[in-house]
Amino acid sequence: MSIREILAAIAFLAAVIFGVAGLAGLFRFPDPYSRLQAGSLLGTTSVLSIFIGTLLLSPNGAVAARVVVIMLFFLISSPTGSHIVARFTWNIGTHPWRPKSEEKKNQGKTGKGKDEAAPEENP
Repeated sequence: MSIREILAAIAFLAAVIFGVAGLAGLFRFPDPYSRLQAGSLLGTTSVLSIFIGTLLLSPNGAVAARVVVIMLFFLISSPTGSHIVARFTWNIGTHPWRPKSEEKKNQGKTGKGKDEAAPEENP
């Protein structure tokens, strides 16, 4: 086994670890915003680790150039997609999660419940 193959195996192992952590965040976090952050950040890191492993194993420069182009497209499209989902979630009125103690504190100050305070519109 060559050094390139060992480094590629390490990159693939890192991708698996990041992917599993992202899945745990999807099931563990309380609201859509936190879940989206965990899924998009660790999903991007996982996929980029796979691309790095693929770059290390590429047989020639043409294949490596194609992988780099795909990586650039992924770096642009993945955060954009996550932003669109988060913005849609915000615009339909989904509130970010807050601890119950903080909700009670805010209800006492404003006299409004959780459902009465709608999020502000973003332009």
